Amino acid sequence: MTRRAIYLTSSLLLLYACVEPFEPEVADYESTLVIDALFSNGDSASVVRITQSIGLTEEELIFVDNANVMIEDDEGRSTILQQTNPGIYVTDPKVYRGEIGRSYRLLIDVGENQFASDWQLMKPAPPIGDIDFEIVEIIPEDPLDGPIQGVQLYLDTEDTENQTRFYRWEWIETYAYRNPHPPRIRAEFEGFGRDRTAEFFNITPDEFEGVNCWKSGSSTEILTASTEGLNEDQVLDFPLHFVDNKSPRLSLRYSLLVRQYAISKDYYLFLQKVEQLNETTGSLFDPIPNEVFGNIQSSDGKNIPVLGYFGVGGVSEKRIFIDRLDLGRPITIPTGPPCVGDTVPVGDFVGLYNSMVTLGNVLYDYKRVGFSNTIVGYLLAEPHCAFCAANGATRVEPEFW
Repeated sequence: MTRRAIYLTSSLLLLYACVEPFEPEVADYESTLVIDALFSNGDSASVVRITQSIGLTEEELIFVDNANVMIEDDEGRSTILQQTNPGIYVTDPKVYRGEIGRSYRLLIDVGENQFASDWQLMKPAPPIGDIDFEIVEIIPEDPLDGPIQGVQLYLDTEDTENQTRFYRWEWIETYAYRNPHPPRIRAEFEGFGRDRTAEFFNITPDEFEGVNCWKSGSSTEILTASTEGLNEDQVLDFPLHFVDNKSPRLSLRYSLLVRQYAISKDYYLFLQKVEQLNETTGSLFDPIPNEVFGNIQSSDGKNIPVLGYFGVGGVSEKRIFIDRLDLGRPITIPTGPPCVGDTVPVGDFVGLYNSMVTLGNVLYDYKRVGFSNTIVGYLLAEPHCAFCAANGATRVEPEFW
């Protein structure tokens, strides 16, 4: 694959020249509301994340609960978002979703304080073009760590009407991996101390954890591009995501769902400013720098400072799959999470109890030797190597798989 140049952003000087942020007086306030919101016309719920910084120079954030959060359109229709987790408020797309050509604003009540965003127009998102990949090798800063192999994914997109110009992407990855030690037996203990005994039972098919697990994760980086000033509204070979070989993500089958948003120029410049001012990872889950005021203001005359932005954009989606055989050349990949096991001699019920109850290990099978499969011990593993859920995964195959 031939890599081509991508023209993405203007300089920080241009950002300051183009944006006139709302900057209220903040000296009298010990905390600042931080809002991260993106509303679309997609099938998935739109999310508003509300936190509060403690002191304008502190990086600690606390979640804001029990807020009243509403999205309203320019025809007076509205929806109230439901809180699902601390500081997280979501829409129900079956009831209310964005419409191309409509304008929207965000309304939030926190305690006795009221906040509102500017009106934002929803533009249509063009379809995503190709999502391609190549095997690459990255040299880390410390050469003693050795090269890191992996798959670099690239995205192409184009708006033939030349109307989008400003793009944002998010992704959700899902991958299958081998469950190293699904339990095939279980033990029930009786007695106490040295008199402790155990009875063993085979795991039934209904109880069996399964040999495969599926795990998902989502993007936290700020992924944006602009084609402003170019003859064609086209992005080529955008470096979307790197999947290294340090985990089992590429061991069986890997899937990436990409969402592409058509956003406004102001929202694009806001995200660029957040990324450039953040000294950590450029993640939206980092504390937003205090210099970054967006399009949300105090609406009740109290002039309370607010950081963040209510973004609006039409969305398009595309999912790809990468099977192990698609990689085309040898690459070392672990088949499951790293595991540390334990073996207890047969009949040592006290040792087995201590390994399971005190150390938290999971009994998964007998240790057998010889052609006669003589049982000589009990095999145990850490929970994340026996149960999918203990590793943040699921044993249920996704519908799209």
